[in-house]
Amino acid sequence: MDEKTALQTAQKILKQVFQFPEYHKRIEELKLERIEEKFSFDIPKPEERICALSGKKTYAFFADEKVASLKAIAEEFQKTGWIRKKRSLNSMDDILKAWEEIKIYTAEKQINSLNIAKSDGIYNSRNIYKSISIFDSRDIIFCYKIFNSAFMLASRDNSSCSFGVRISESINCSNCFEVSWSNKVSNSLFIHDSYDLYECLFCSHLKSKKYCIANMQFEKEEYFRLKRMVVEWVLNK
Repeated sequence: MDEKTALQTAQKILKQVFQFPEYHKRIEELKLERIEEKFSFDIPKPEERICALSGKKTYAFFADEKVASLKAIAEEFQKTGWIRKKRSLNSMDDILKAWEEIKIYTAEKQINSLNIAKSDGIYNSRNIYKSISIFDSRDIIFCYKIFNSAFMLASRDNSSCSFGVRISESINCSNCFEVSWSNKVSNSLFIHDSYDLYECLFCSHLKSKKYCIANMQFEKEEYFRLKRMVVEWVLNK
């Protein structure tokens, strides 16, 4: 996934989550760097490193070890099988020195995945950009530890979610922004520890509700008037 496609995907997610067409043009004006800064400021992301084998840029989750890209590791295996010429090892210092010479951790790890960029630890997934530990998912941007999900932006520790921005420790959530520790929440913003909510804002510890704001029940028309105000506030922050 290149930066252009990542930006298009991120904008698609934002339009779906913030739903009102009058804000689509403003979302289209957002650059990828601004989206990353605005929404994923606290999400762990791969760090840019220099591959110890090729000297080219690579991306890894860990920062304190010598690394090489998965591609460079494979290329070295084709050349040498990673077998080194035998030499005498007469002490623990000799053994540890030999270990340090070949202890190069693999970066940009991916298995059975396609269209991956600037990411590490990607499994059975596709269309992933600048993310870590993604499993059985697609169209994921700036995320960490995502399972069985699609079209997620700046989110972490979730499963079975779609079209989410800043979702954390939640399952079965869709079309949401800033939801944490919740299940079966849709079309909602700023929700914590709730279950089975539809079109709610700033709610915590609720179950099976709709059109609630700050745990207060509103009529549908008044709810959407206030929701527009919230979306305006979020996009202007």
